[in-house]
Amino acid sequence: MADEDTQHHQRTGPLHVLFLQGPSSFYMEQVARLLIARGHRASRINLHFGDRLFWRLPARDYRGTIDGWHAYITRILDADPITHLFLLGDRRPHHRIAIEEARARGAEIICAELGYLRPDWLVLERDGMSTYSRMPRDPETIRAFAAKFGPPDMKIRCTTPFWRLSVLDIVYNGAAVLFWPLYPGYKRHAIYHPFAEYAAWVRHWLLSPIERRRTARAFEALRASDAPTFVLPLQLSTDYQIRDHSPYPDMPTAAREVIASFAAHAPPSSRLVVKVHPLDAGLTPWRRTIARMAADSRVAERVFYVDGGDLGEMLRAAAGCVLVNSTVGLFALQRGCPLKVLGNAIFDVPGMTFQGPLADFWTTPPRPDPTLVSDFIRLLAGALHVRGGYYTQQALDMAVPATVQRLEEGLPWLPPRAVADGRGAA
Repeated sequence: MADEDTQHHQRTGPLHVLFLQGPSSFYMEQVARLLIARGHRASRINLHFGDRLFWRLPARDYRGTIDGWHAYITRILDADPITHLFLLGDRRPHHRIAIEEARARGAEIICAELGYLRPDWLVLERDGMSTYSRMPRDPETIRAFAAKFGPPDMKIRCTTPFWRLSVLDIVYNGAAVLFWPLYPGYKRHAIYHPFAEYAAWVRHWLLSPIERRRTARAFEALRASDAPTFVLPLQLSTDYQIRDHSPYPDMPTAAREVIASFAAHAPPSSRLVVKVHPLDAGLTPWRRTIARMAADSRVAERVFYVDGGDLGEMLRAAAGCVLVNSTVGLFALQRGCPLKVLGNAIFDVPGMTFQGPLADFWTTPPRPDPTLVSDFIRLLAGALHVRGGYYTQQALDMAVPATVQRLEEGLPWLPPRAVADGRGAA
């Protein structure tokens, strides 16, 4: 891998970037257009009609099955060599195969995603994300590399209205479903059918007044006592952070383990707040599920389920936060909240998170080292992030030129990291 890095920094001449699947926006297309305008080459392979809608430049269309993808992508890479493979979501089935073959041919792998920092940052990572991220986990290495970057400007410059995100998602996934005969071999990587998710969102919206009242009552009960309160933020079971970067097959399994541990080891006076993910459509009946788990562990009166609320306020007042690998962990660390990580997360660093067993966390949760957290955020912002977003032109106007600049100059170098297991800690 070090040889790859040396070759990259010595590379001269125009780039040839191959784009695979991206977000439901024109981000990748606009990056490609700017690359072409600056004398580089850009190629694209569409896997379904949603990809095609958001790419108006010339492109190849792969209409076969995943079984034929390996032979197809190797043929393309051999016939038309690339310098970079650029994609969103490094664990999608098509992307895994393409990454392996592109890396074997000396191409640099660039994984794009919404930022670990929110809301107006994007990640550009070499090699992969989470388990495969080059972000160091050693405190001294973090401090040494952080010194190369200035303090990040955390002022929010743009946001994405939920309605816009929803419309673009419906267009992208709806096109893939309705025009499937044009790409008959494509199989979605997501767990649920998109129309099932959209129907669930409608139901969620209709029931939201009831949920708001229930959540308000839960917060009233919590504020009535100053007993220690722990926070468990739920993640989406469809997220590859759960499916590929944790020891759990789904989020309910993780929640059951946390609640059982809380019941067995937390101080009797303490409470646990379980917060649903803001983008959860409701296909998992979380309120009933959490209530049943709490009842089974005989802590029904000490476990509170909330759908909403100020997460920052919750974390500032919390005795601790337990999660699998949600980016909520970064919010917790920045607010000085003790944190226990159960999966694989780039911020699971000694001195920032609790390294002992979960059973001990409930009684001895240490606060993170604020200086180390500050250095970590400085390195994270400087080495892995660019400002901007995918879904508004204001965000794209920041993200696109910053992305092209990173491609031309090379991503900031971080040492490669040995990976032992994609589902657990390396």
